[in-house]
Amino acid sequence: MAVQKKLTEANLTVGFVAKRSGVKVSTLHFYENKGLIRSWRNSGNQRRFKPDVLRRVAVIKAAQAMGITLEEIKQTLATLPEQRTPTQKDWSALSKQWQAQLDE
Repeated sequence: MAVQKKLTEANLTVGFVAKRSGVKVSTLHFYENKGLIRSWRNSGNQRRFKPDVLRRVAVIKAAQAMGITLEEIKQTLATLPEQRTPTQKDWSALSKQWQAQLDE
């Protein structure tokens, strides 16, 4: 229940996101620096993430596992309306596009 409450709030800490997504804090900082994910700063100047960042990180990890570069991932995610987090339907289309690219 406490985890569910945290996921519905728009103020996930970088440590929580790292633990939940299975990546290091430094990886999240790297992804943010590359423009793959976004955070905001609270009044104490600490990074905070919206819950949808967990799905975005999962998509990034899956794409990397397929051999897609971070730059290609960034370009593809930028095509989504308002740079939203990919839905299941989006992921299906993205992965098919990337698979065709890899097959070439």
